[in-house]
Amino acid sequence: ILSLILGILLTSQFWTLANFVMTTREAKRSFGFIGSGAILGWIVGGLATRTGVRYLGTENMLAVVAVSLFICAGLVILIWRDRPSYVGNDTPAASSSDRFPLLGSLSVIHKSPYLRSIAALILVSALTTTIAGWQFKAIAKASVPDTDELAMFFGTFNMVAGLISLVLQLLLTGRVLRAIGVGPALFIVPTAMLMGSFGVLLLGTIVAAAALKASDQVLRYSIDKATVELLYLPVPASETFRVKSFIDTVVYRVGDASGGLLVLVFAAALHFTPAQMSVIGVVCVAAWMAIAVIARRQYVENLRESIHQHRVDAERASMPVLDRDTSALITSRLKGSPHEIAYALSLFEASHDRKVHPAVRGLLRHEDAGIRQQAVRLLTRAGDASVKLDVERLVRDPDLGVRTEALLYLSEFDPGDPLQRIEALGDFEDFSIQASVIAFLARPGRSQNLDAAKLMLARMVDQPGEAWRRARLEAARLIAVLPDHFERELRVLLDDDDVEVARAAIAAVGTLRKRVLVEELLERLHEPALGEQVVTALAQFGDRIVGTLRDYMLDHETPANTRREVPKVLQEIGTPAAQSVLVESVLDRDVVLRYHTIAALNRLGQAHPERATDRKLIESVHAAEVMGHYRSYQVLGTLGALDDPGNPVALGLRESMDKEAERIFRLLKLMYPQYDMHSAYVSMQSADPIVHDNAIEFMDSVLPPEVRALIIPLFDRDVSTQDRIAAANKMLGTSLDDREEAIEVMALSQDPWLRACAAFAMGEMRLTRFAAQLDAWAADDDALLRATALDARQKLRHAAMAAAGVDAV
Repeated sequence: ILSLILGILLTSQFWTLANFVMTTREAKRSFGFIGSGAILGWIVGGLATRTGVRYLGTENMLAVVAVSLFICAGLVILIWRDRPSYVGNDTPAASSSDRFPLLGSLSVIHKSPYLRSIAALILVSALTTTIAGWQFKAIAKASVPDTDELAMFFGTFNMVAGLISLVLQLLLTGRVLRAIGVGPALFIVPTAMLMGSFGVLLLGTIVAAAALKASDQVLRYSIDKATVELLYLPVPASETFRVKSFIDTVVYRVGDASGGLLVLVFAAALHFTPAQMSVIGVVCVAAWMAIAVIARRQYVENLRESIHQHRVDAERASMPVLDRDTSALITSRLKGSPHEIAYALSLFEASHDRKVHPAVRGLLRHEDAGIRQQAVRLLTRAGDASVKLDVERLVRDPDLGVRTEALLYLSEFDPGDPLQRIEALGDFEDFSIQASVIAFLARPGRSQNLDAAKLMLARMVDQPGEAWRRARLEAARLIAVLPDHFERELRVLLDDDDVEVARAAIAAVGTLRKRVLVEELLERLHEPALGEQVVTALAQFGDRIVGTLRDYMLDHETPANTRREVPKVLQEIGTPAAQSVLVESVLDRDVVLRYHTIAALNRLGQAHPERATDRKLIESVHAAEVMGHYRSYQVLGTLGALDDPGNPVALGLRESMDKEAERIFRLLKLMYPQYDMHSAYVSMQSADPIVHDNAIEFMDSVLPPEVRALIIPLFDRDVSTQDRIAAANKMLGTSLDDREEAIEVMALSQDPWLRACAAFAMGEMRLTRFAAQLDAWAADDDALLRATALDARQKLRHAAMAAAGVDAV
């Protein structure tokens, strides 16, 4: 009894240790080979027992077993001491409060659908193989009545089965797991046993029974054992020990007992023959396959959840303060210092969302005048007329700035004449008086006087300099809420040198949807200080300007820096028509534009999953990107960049390859929106080997074989760069012979960054045959490429002068 218990515990502990010290990808490569040790021990142990008993006697062999176990304990200590650095020391310790550890383990399994599926898989497989084992012994006994002959038959069968299992374990298990993945591998043994059960049911011979038993004894202890152990790898380390121990001991033996009970009921009580027991076996195998489907789905989901959690943590860690939820921030800081509240309010002002938190209304009574002024300005922008009575009281506020903002608020939401308030109270800044009067004069009704309003607004707009900045800014904000009669003034403000004034004017164009000013906005789309505001303003036009945006994006005469920003506008518009234009441009030769287009399609696909995309087109673009990435590895190897990673060309090339990788994953996200490719991409870049390998394993589990055969070698950390170069040579059917050919490949790229690297290399290597190319790049729109080409051209000239004996200086 003690030896049986020890055998169960040791096996469980061994695989638990293996799960602790290996990642998913390492285990997938190694578990097949490691598992062969058990089968080899099965064979060698039998021979050692036979020989040892002859010379030492049966009783003395127990001492040999004890010594072997001590050796195993020492090996475990060595393995744990030399474990990889990413394996922590936070192994679960026994808790004094955990009085019933079995119930605790059962509770952990019960709460997790994934662990429940593993436990059910182990239970049903043990039950099924117990029935099959009884069928084999019963049919063998009936076919071979003589006891000695039966013992020899069992011995021969076990030896042959062990040898076949060892060969399969050494030669096939690892390859099978790498080729088809964990999911399909779960079905190998039940499929073989299903065929064996039908063979026994139809034939009932000892050969059929031996085939049924072999499908268990040969395959289950080679391929299936390694596959099932892989299922534990996505389980958190804090749970692995107690969960695996419980499943491998309690659940496994409950399965054995259940199988024995079924044999007892159907064979002994209901008098089923061994052949007829195959009916029960077929039912059990069907249940086994059904549970395997669930386990495979849960395995992928568990991997997805782990990499998704890593992405969330990574994004949360890198999230700047400005990206926090400003509503919650204001609410939490209402009782903070004036500086904290003013900062929170500034977040609202910086956002494009005009809605504000209701808590802002309470700030109208704050003791700090600056906060009261900010609150009124935000409520005016938000169009919140519910606090008009509170703001009316602020017209008499002791602070001039607060009174001015209050007057501007009332000029928008109160139909009364602002001049009456000005005359009654006095002491308002000039721009606030002018803005209030203009708003009153431009308002439709009997008091409307557009000529006078235009005259006053022109005076505010046409005054240059910092002293009149606030007046121009207020004029730009005012135009957005006035009737559309002030186009000239709006054009002047759009060209204002002050960024804030220009932004306010751009916002007014979007609010008024001034179609005649669309092209003027598009020309400013590439300006970093204004681009975001221009995108927001253009998006307000909707489908009305989609045709114009298409013309700009497809016209190669349009400046590249403008074309590359158009996808952002189409993404913000987000209509089916806008999405169609993006799809139309996904094959553009400009890689930067292609990147922005793919990114926009990603976000639209996430927001509108019901919309269909041109799958064949996306697959074609993806194949081209993958081939280009392999080509980049050829260039990397040919330029010798592997030996000198600090070389500027190598750094630039790797930067470009990072962009290629991102485009590949964004296209994968379009091709397989049902899978979390975003989390896979983020996790794949992690320095943590466990996170990285989980991401690779996730992709290996969900991607079709023909896709993963291309993708996995590019990103698996255990595939060396030299191996990728060799794969590229084989896949592309050609190699790059010298460095000049590699530079030529870079020069033919449409990536301006990669071209700049090529230009740098041309200058460094003094490649005069590229002089005409450098002359063309010296006039390129891209600043980096232009500067690099000019520098390279200068180096060529110096080299030519030196060759002619002329002093380059």
